[in-house]
Amino acid sequence: MIHITHQRMEKADGLAVVLDAAYAAFEGMLSVIYPVQDPASGLFAVFVMAAVSAADGRSALALAPSLPGRPLLAVPAGQQRWSGEPPEHVAEAVAALSSLLAERLTQAAASAADTADQAACRFAARNALDICEMLSNEP
Repeated sequence: MIHITHQRMEKADGLAVVLDAAYAAFEGMLSVIYPVQDPASGLFAVFVMAAVSAADGRSALALAPSLPGRPLLAVPAGQQRWSGEPPEHVAEAVAALSSLLAERLTQAAASAADTADQAACRFAARNALDICEMLSNEP
């Protein structure tokens, strides 16, 4: 699921498409983070904080005027489920996606004409960068 979302984010072109893909990416992160939040794991606190940042990023994008009213690309139900990967693999995949997300949202903020879109992109990019920093050794 995360790999498909990563590819979609790489290919997103145009502000509305980037916003839509980024919103879906934050949603995708949440869908794979929640199942691996095991209180007995050494990654528990990191995953909880990453989920908070993903939810905050998603909420910021929800306020962007250029975000389409409904998803531009529906993900088939079979691809929305968590794949059962080990928490360490989930952390790596989410960190990679969040790094790309931060980059693309920073670019979108720089090119957006509307100040509300700029602010939403900047705030969401900061959340994505926070996730990357939490889940990897390199931002």
